[in-house]
Amino acid sequence: MRALAALAILATSIGLPDPGHAQDFVGFDRASFGRVVLNRTESAGIDDIEFELSVGDYNNEPIQTYSPTSIFRKMGLSVGRLDILTDNGVFPCTAFIVDEKHLLTNHHCVPGILDNERAKATRIDSVMFVAGYVQQGVEEGTQRYTVIPTPVETSKDLDYSVLEVIGDPSADFGHLRLASAQHHDNDPYLVIGHPMGEAQRISREKCRANAPAISNQRLLHTCDTLPGNSGSPVIDAGLQMVVGLHHAGSKKDSVNFAIPMTAILEQSQVLKAALADAPVEGPVEDPGPNTAPDPVDTADPVDPVDPIDTTDPVIEAARLCDALYNEAKAFGQCFAYEAYLETCAQHSYAIFARSYVTAECSDPADDPIAPPPGNDPVVDHGPLRPWCNASVLNTAERTICGDAYLAGLDEKLERAYGSQSGVSTASQQNAWRTGTRDACGSNASCLSRAMIDRIAYLETPPAPRPDSGKGYRIVRGNHALTNGECYIVTASRPSVEAAIAFAQEWFPNRRGIRIFGSDNGYYGVIIGTTPRGSAEARIASLVSGRQVPADSYCSTGSRYVLEVLRGDSAPAPGSYTMYVDNNASGGLNVRRGPGTNYGDFTEIAPGTQVTVLRDQGDWSNIRLPDGQTGWVYRPLLTSATPHVRQCTARVVNLQPYSNASRANGQGFLNIRADDSPRSRILSEAYLGDQLKVLAQKGSWARVRCISGLCNSPYRGTGGATGWASKTYLSIRCQ
Repeated sequence: MRALAALAILATSIGLPDPGHAQDFVGFDRASFGRVVLNRTESAGIDDIEFELSVGDYNNEPIQTYSPTSIFRKMGLSVGRLDILTDNGVFPCTAFIVDEKHLLTNHHCVPGILDNERAKATRIDSVMFVAGYVQQGVEEGTQRYTVIPTPVETSKDLDYSVLEVIGDPSADFGHLRLASAQHHDNDPYLVIGHPMGEAQRISREKCRANAPAISNQRLLHTCDTLPGNSGSPVIDAGLQMVVGLHHAGSKKDSVNFAIPMTAILEQSQVLKAALADAPVEGPVEDPGPNTAPDPVDTADPVDPVDPIDTTDPVIEAARLCDALYNEAKAFGQCFAYEAYLETCAQHSYAIFARSYVTAECSDPADDPIAPPPGNDPVVDHGPLRPWCNASVLNTAERTICGDAYLAGLDEKLERAYGSQSGVSTASQQNAWRTGTRDACGSNASCLSRAMIDRIAYLETPPAPRPDSGKGYRIVRGNHALTNGECYIVTASRPSVEAAIAFAQEWFPNRRGIRIFGSDNGYYGVIIGTTPRGSAEARIASLVSGRQVPADSYCSTGSRYVLEVLRGDSAPAPGSYTMYVDNNASGGLNVRRGPGTNYGDFTEIAPGTQVTVLRDQGDWSNIRLPDGQTGWVYRPLLTSATPHVRQCTARVVNLQPYSNASRANGQGFLNIRADDSPRSRILSEAYLGDQLKVLAQKGSWARVRCISGLCNSPYRGTGGATGWASKTYLSIRCQ
């Protein structure tokens, strides 16, 4: 997404930003008004868009990542997109429901859009509130409400407007509770909104109050936002109440700004009434008649209690659990997470702590060894997934088996794979499982995103082979950049044909133009890559030279799932074909960036043909046969097709597996991470198992299970690749 451009006009201190430049807008064509999916054109809206702050890497994620029963989805129901129709296009903001007939948003959205010189709007023709838009491009489940453009209340100084909505959206979508509470440094926050006019997204990772939380009467936070987030609620994760109204960001100080809800409530009569009329949580007991005598007035009058009593035991317990969780994260050790869970088992972050404990706080060496077939232990309760009964699970599998939501996603994934036709082969599905899913480890959020993306991929029918007249084909793969660079995206179009037409119009003679398809159905037109740190200046230079449109932006490509390969352009300038050469390990790691400090996500065998897209030092950015891209060590590639020996092995010199041979060590062969008897054990093989030999080094062979009990070992991970002693192998090569 457009995460690297930021506000260019800021105040000289961390305090109050210039209200006239509190937030920039992204414009859409007037014909989009009334639709859920907005259409962007070159003529609509602001010519020189400036974007809000992304604090570090952009951590905003689709709200649909979470279960409909999660607290995040429930709070998001009351948040919608506010579409402002002007004589110069449609400008979306965010608003949220505060009672039966009122919404809250920023003054600079309504009516302040008319004061924005770059919007070039002279009148507001209509305003619409779009609720329930949670899946990009999908209108089902959404509702649209007409909003009166003249605010019931508004303040330019506090940048808020209360708007009246026709109808009662709270009947279907509820409303958010407002908090008149103190702000504490580093409190965990959430920001829910519609950045760039897209489906609802939530900023949660690294989203918290700044230290200090309040400066110059503004609430400072580190939650990532983009244009369209104006008017988003800043929600205290512990209170689950709105504590601020987001409205601006500061590039200089790497923070975003919100108006404290306490300041707005002091001024707004409508919101005070909404706060007073808010239903009491839980039943209220009837105290019965008051028979006690009136107290004698012997002291000064007592000040009235604030609407939210911050000494409330529920609030204090939430703050305590927030603090304990932060301490556990700081220690990063089992005892800290276990102490947190003892006190805060029902806290909103407990699921992540349980995942950590499950994955990291049990010693595999202490796990009981599964008995031979026929002596299965009795299971007291049914597993969340059938395979959860396996004696040995990796970290990701244990996390899935300990979480009902993740287990449900896994079941849906299994159904999607079973019903798909030609989208993924068994080997490709296994490569995704080991390279993408398992890489998430105990990170529940990462697992859910990975499985949701894979389900969407499997449920998308394979693209038909193009007609001869189309001249392009679709290649699926992961195109995310993790090497500190980003793509220069010159346009995003809703179809392949529209993207190709744009590329032909703007870059008729330029080679190396690439078109990537996003998981939201749009296609980005790419002219190259640039370091993220200098992306803003690079794009500004291209724009000033009229080489790219003014709304070009930088993207890491995290949502790109396919590439459109055209017959009239090379996939990349100077690309060429190479092969994986023979090497001592029998395989070549494909990494996420150009260096060993980047993790590897798959391994390719000697002889594999790859396309080199570009070189950087001793590293090459390649495209694999399945369409994925990554980085490999260039000296291990060769321009000539290598002769690759095909070797297999049968496990010998062992006793048949039994309890006795397990105990005396003669019933299994350890498969280790390296060619050393002191190396970590990854898996096991057994008498008669067939193994593929990838490489040989001295008395060791690097092997992978082909058939036999090694596919479901009594210890370790089935199918793991590792080193085994050749003493127990009978090797044959062709």
